[in-house]
Amino acid sequence: MQCAESPWFFLTRYVFTQDPILGVTGYPGYPYLRSLILAMQHSKRLLVPKSRQMLVSWTAVGFFLWKAIYTGPSMILFLSRGESSAMELLVRARFIYDHLPRWMQPTLGRDRRDELELKKIGSRIISLPATSDAPRMHSPSGVFWDEMAFTPWDEDIWAALKPALDSGGTFLGVSSSGGPDNLFYRLVSRGRTDGFDIHRIHYSQHPLRNNDWIAEARKGMSQVRWDREQEISFAGIADRVYCEFDLVRHLLPEDWAWHPEFPTYRSIDFGYCHPFVQWFQVTPEGTIILFDEWEGLNQTTEEMITAIRRIDERHGFSEKQVAWTSCDPAGKARGESGISPVERLMHAGIKVRFRNSSIRDGIDLVKSKLKDASGRINLMFSPRAEQSIQHMQLYRWRPGHEEPEKDHQVDHSMDALRYFVVNYFARESRGGLIPPRALGMPRS
Repeated sequence: MQCAESPWFFLTRYVFTQDPILGVTGYPGYPYLRSLILAMQHSKRLLVPKSRQMLVSWTAVGFFLWKAIYTGPSMILFLSRGESSAMELLVRARFIYDHLPRWMQPTLGRDRRDELELKKIGSRIISLPATSDAPRMHSPSGVFWDEMAFTPWDEDIWAALKPALDSGGTFLGVSSSGGPDNLFYRLVSRGRTDGFDIHRIHYSQHPLRNNDWIAEARKGMSQVRWDREQEISFAGIADRVYCEFDLVRHLLPEDWAWHPEFPTYRSIDFGYCHPFVQWFQVTPEGTIILFDEWEGLNQTTEEMITAIRRIDERHGFSEKQVAWTSCDPAGKARGESGISPVERLMHAGIKVRFRNSSIRDGIDLVKSKLKDASGRINLMFSPRAEQSIQHMQLYRWRPGHEEPEKDHQVDHSMDALRYFVVNYFARESRGGLIPPRALGMPRS
């Protein structure tokens, strides 16, 4: 009865794994594994970016065997990148089954290289290599996709799986980083926008991963390889503007709650078709938090101001609590109406601040906040800022030029971020501080 109620009890009390060094060993009760099990229980669609050798695959196999035994008739599908990898998953499921007490072992039906059937219960576990049509002949109630970032035909496989998952099936996708050019990365980067929960597992959570382990594990491994395999870095394309940005290091674990005691700022890129607004707070330690955003589509400046007021109110503050709003210096230019966007903001009572700076200098400053010379991170993103997070990964250098691509979509959020950082971190020049242009604020 306790096993039926708790997969954690089942795994820690009755499951054994095969360690390449220690041999047959009991499943460890590490806190990070318990958090993973809870995430598996409560999420219908879960993605797990992970460091290598963290017992995640063993945990997933044990969890789905528990489901097959204790949650009634089910059809579980295991997927991996190749035939040997797929067979290895079923070997692990069979290993766990064989080491259960005999009174707990369900009667087997088919017991093949690619299938394990619990005959009287009516459950089946099928393990398949990745092919474009592998899942089409099955309607699984649960799917475990291992090393998802390294699976060929990932888009085709996902298209084949989705109808069954949309009908109520559960999905678990697990992988170390394979860089940014795969389905796993795209789903992780979009996260809750596409209905997925993200549960990251980093080697620092393992109680036995100390400095001695790190020193030994890093031997003979390049920095890029280490970052991918252990730091869960998705960087991999040389033309990324912000190659320092990483989903694990720069993303807060949950949405940021506005702190009335911390200074609050906004930044605007007016954008011809896609105006973009970002909201920031700065902690007492100097960490910048990008905590909300708004993207318009062909909205007027007045409509943008209305959206700003709405989001301010949602967080519980007004213009009085905002120190200033940075923007593009070009926003002071008057159009055919004779009134500039900056003047419209001022008329609405918004305190505006802008400063001339080269694009390259601004980018360098943002890079220094993503990671300074000592390795400290001074710029973090709330999960709520979904577009900004995605754009940080998509922002590219223009081929053959020392300036970013202007695609009139990704660049608007990136420009707004740059305007804020340039205005906030105005540096000394010629022995004195050159203040940015500030409009709508009283002179000090």
